[in-house]
This record gives sequence, structure tokens and C-alpha cells, in this order.
Amino acid sequence: MHTFPVCWGLDIGHTSIKAVKLSRQGTQVTVLGYAIEPIAVPEGGDREESVVSALTALGVREEFKDTPVVAALSGRQVFSRTVNIPIINPKNLDRMVELEAQQQIPGDFSEIEWGYHMSPAADGASKDVALFAVKRDLTQEVMVKCRRAGLNLVGISVSSLALYNFVRFDQVFPEDETVVILDVGAENTDIVCYQGETLWMRTLAVSGNDITKAFMKKFKVSFDEAELLKRQAGDSKQADRIIKVIESSLTELTSEVQRSLGFYKSQNASAKLDNLVISGSTFRLPGLPEYMAERLRYTVNILEDLDKIQVTAGLERDHFMHDLQSLGVAMGLALQGTGVALANVDLMPSSQQLQRVLATKRWAGLAIVAAIGAVLVLDHLVVGSVAAENAKLIGKIQDSHKQNTSRQAVSRDALGEVAPKAKDLKSFEVYGAQQGVTAGIYQSVIAAIEDLNRTRGAVAGPLDGKGDDKGDVKPTPLQAAYLRTLALPSFAVDEPSGPFRPLATTRKLTLVVSIPVVAVPGEVTRDLLVLLKAAPVPESLAAAHPGMEAFRTWQAQNPTATPEESAKQRPRLFSEVQAVSDSAGEESYYYIDKAATDAKGDIVPVEEERRVPSKLVTLTCTLKGQEATL
Repeated sequence: MHTFPVCWGLDIGHTSIKAVKLSRQGTQVTVLGYAIEPIAVPEGGDREESVVSALTALGVREEFKDTPVVAALSGRQVFSRTVNIPIINPKNLDRMVELEAQQQIPGDFSEIEWGYHMSPAADGASKDVALFAVKRDLTQEVMVKCRRAGLNLVGISVSSLALYNFVRFDQVFPEDETVVILDVGAENTDIVCYQGETLWMRTLAVSGNDITKAFMKKFKVSFDEAELLKRQAGDSKQADRIIKVIESSLTELTSEVQRSLGFYKSQNASAKLDNLVISGSTFRLPGLPEYMAERLRYTVNILEDLDKIQVTAGLERDHFMHDLQSLGVAMGLALQGTGVALANVDLMPSSQQLQRVLATKRWAGLAIVAAIGAVLVLDHLVVGSVAAENAKLIGKIQDSHKQNTSRQAVSRDALGEVAPKAKDLKSFEVYGAQQGVTAGIYQSVIAAIEDLNRTRGAVAGPLDGKGDDKGDVKPTPLQAAYLRTLALPSFAVDEPSGPFRPLATTRKLTLVVSIPVVAVPGEVTRDLLVLLKAAPVPESLAAAHPGMEAFRTWQAQNPTATPEESAKQRPRLFSEVQAVSDSAGEESYYYIDKAATDAKGDIVPVEEERRVPSKLVTLTCTLKGQEATL
């Protein structure tokens, strides 16, 4: 996403639109303006048209004009999942993440927009990659609404990331503590945990609408009337009675939050959870922040002031701080637009991004037209002077020839001094030759498993869901094999097989592959052994592998050899590959059905982890070593 000195953040909620305008000068960010526009849907009216009307009114009143706008999709609309990957060569990183995305994101990959945010994993030895994906028609809906309202939309992010960007940039907390952000929206609740650069997120189905429904049931009114009662309750002094009305919904919310944070702590044993930042207009209910503090046992921080971001002198600061509790997402979006956010996921279709960049570079087209005109004029002048210029060049060439002849003697003397030192420089070659060992091994093993999965195709797993329109239930597609671990032997810096001589001695690496039982583990293991044994020495290991010298000699003797003949002659990476053991295991995946119904016919979204039995097969691969000399 391109960044801009001034940008609007646009949070399109269920009942209102929140917008914040920020400017950036260096690292200093200032609030220039903000607005909260209600979405008034008439009885029996079209909500989408009401949203466009509200956006149009907001844009006209606040004079958006051509100012860049970054909008957000809610966690309910976005598929998200965090995967862990090893630290590899940065050149291969994007490709590895894309392969993971294709495996993890359900549905037709060509019909989605996706992005990712990478952060250090808790183990310090790998990376956590948060994947985000959305159906393209949802992003198109946002783009159409903004275009109809005359807004200059430049990016589409995720509400939970936007809130993280705001709190992480502005609010000050101790570096050794894990900060928990809890944002209760109308349709879902987002939980974000971060410590330093590490980041973890989860979206819960419990939402502010559940609290509104509790008001509906208690006072026997419509949803809209209950929503109005809920908003007006913020000014009520009867906090205890209001909490009593919504206690069942609050109990469910706190239970879900506690379960999620319990899972987070199980994955991050050293996490120090002390501070809880609450966000969203739901927390304007009297007594609710105190209720959450008592139930969750955390220090509750209300968004009611700014630590780093300034407020322009022309803006009523007290009013802005009063509304800040509801503006966290909009603030984070504007921070991303101005280029100071840490997470920069953009789900706007790439074709639209390209059109927007071209639109901002119209001057380049004018410059090209002007340049063409200038060339036509100059062409006539240049042709007339070519003959005279060539005569001058001939004279210069003759002079240069004489100078080069005299300088050859100087060059020969210099080469005489350099030649003895070349042998010393040659001795350092072994250091550079070893740099690709780890990367080459990872690359070859991952390529073999990819070839295996591509050749065998998808494996029919358990039956999922309630079926399509015809009632047909389809099996879950699984891979034939999943790489669990890949362990390389360790070495000490002062040993003969130290880090600068990784192939001085024979090495044996161990990998564990998980194979779903339905994929017939015996056959899959056999095929994987064949692929690993056939893995050629990659270019990153060409200078270090003992077999490559003979192969280079063969290439020199057979310059007309075909690629197929060269592939047969190229030495294999591993001198020996064996399957040494297997044990029972399991693979897990998430089944998501947003349209699931219960026995009464009510929609009850399902998002649950499911498991299938697998075999954990352990294999060893041997790299033949050689004596390396300095």
C-alpha cells in the first residue's frame, strides 16, 4: 500500500460510520478531524443504500474530496489463521507463505484477496505468519460503496489489525508485558495479544448484538429500539440493574475470552498478561469495564487519552477523547495510510491498486507526450550535426588507442604484484562456499514433499458439513503428507565440522512427516523415499558438495548434452535415505460453517477444530562429507 502525508481511516460499522483524519510529518502524527455518522435504515429499507447515503453525507460534510481513504473489513468477514514457518532465505519467503496460504485458505484461491503479517514466534527460532483472506466480492462491495459516495479509497485492511496498529503505535506499556486488546463490535469480538513484535489474534462469535438481544428480551421491544436503549444506557446511573439484564451475555463473553487467553498462555508459557485494553461503544454501558476487570482479573485500560499522537488546535479535544473509545479501528486505518503502522495488510484487489497508482501518476503521461514532441524536434537538429561529430570521435578514438597502449605496461606490473596474493585469497573460498547448506537442505526437502503432494493429488478426508443445495456431503480434501519437523545436526565453532566447514564430515538430518491414514501411509512413505533419494544437489550447495566437481568436468566434456542428460548425471544431494520409524499421530483442521442451523432452524455459526488420525513417519537423510582444507 502506498503511503500518504494525510489520510482518512474509515470504520463502517453496523449502526454508524467512524472516520478519523490523520496527518504525518516525519514520525509525528496529528489528528486533523473526526466524525461519527449514524446509518439510518428506514423500516423495510435497503441497508446497503443507507450505508452509501451515510458515506456520501459524511464525505460532503467533512470535505473528503481526493484525500486518500483506508477502510476495513470486520473479523466476521475475513478468514484468518496463523501458521508457523522456519526462518529461511528471504528470497524464498514469499513463495513459502503463498504455498501455506494455498493449503490453509479454503475455497477457490483464484477468487479471493489475501495478505499476511509476519512476526517472531515465541520460540525465537521461527516466524508466525498471520494469514488473512476475503472473498473478492466483499472487497468489491466496499469499493463500490466508496466510489458511489465519491471517496478516494486506496486500501482495505482488517479491523483487528487496525486496532493493533493504533494501540501498538500510541499507547505506552512495559515492553516485557503482553498487552491484550478486547474489541466488542456489533457482529463479532476481536482479541489481540502482543508483546514486542510478537502478535496473536482471534475472532469470537459473541458480540454487541447479543447484548442488544438481551435488551429486546427484557423490555419486549424491536432490535432497533433495543439498540437505542443500549446506547442511552451509557448515561444511566443504574449500573447494577443494567448489568443484571445482560449478565447471561456477559458471562458467555467473559468465558470465551478466558478460554482464548488460556489457549494463548498455553502456547506462550512465559507471557505476562497484566493489561487489558477495551475498545468499542459497547463498553460505554455503565459498570461494564469494572465487571470485566473483576471477572478477568486484569488491569482494564479505557481508551480515553492519547500518549503519542497529537490533536490539532482547531479540534475540540475533550469531545474527541470522549469518542476515542469508538475510534480505535479508524485511528489504526489512518495510521496505516500515513505509513507508520507496523501491520500493513492490504486486501484491496491488485488491479484496483494498479489503477490507483496510475491515476496518481498522470503527470508521467504528460511528461512522455512532451518528451516525444521534443525528440521529433531534436531529431532534425541531430541529423545535421552527425557528420561533424563523427569526425571528432575518430580523433578521440585514435588518442585513446595511444593511451591504452602505454597503460598496458602499467597493468602488467600491477598483475605481477597481485598474482602472489591470489593464492592467499583462494584460501578464503571455503568460507563462502558453505553459506547455502541449510537453505539448500530446506529447499530440497520441501520441494520433494511438494512434488509428492502434487503427484498424488488431494486425499479424500472425513465428510464435512450438511451438504450442498442437493444434500450431497463432500469429503474434506487433505494433502498426502505434511512436514512436521526438519532437524539438522548441531556443531561447535571450534570443531573440524564447524560452521565454516559444514560438509567436512558426513552429516545426518532427521525429518518427521505426518501422513493421514486415509492416504495409505505405506505407499506415501515409499514415494517420498524415492523423491528424496532422487533430489539433486541444489545450486546453493554446488561449491560445497563433493560430487559436483566430477559433474562440472562431465559438463565441460559434453557441452551439447540435453537438460535431461545433465539431470541424470547431476549428483544426488543425499547419499542415503531411510524411513527409521513411525508412530500414531493426528492432523487437525478447522471446519467453518457460517450458515449452520440448530434444531430450531436458527443460524448458529460453527467454527471448530477437527482431527484425523495420521502416521508420524521419521526419516533420516545422509549428506556425504569430505575433507575440507584451508
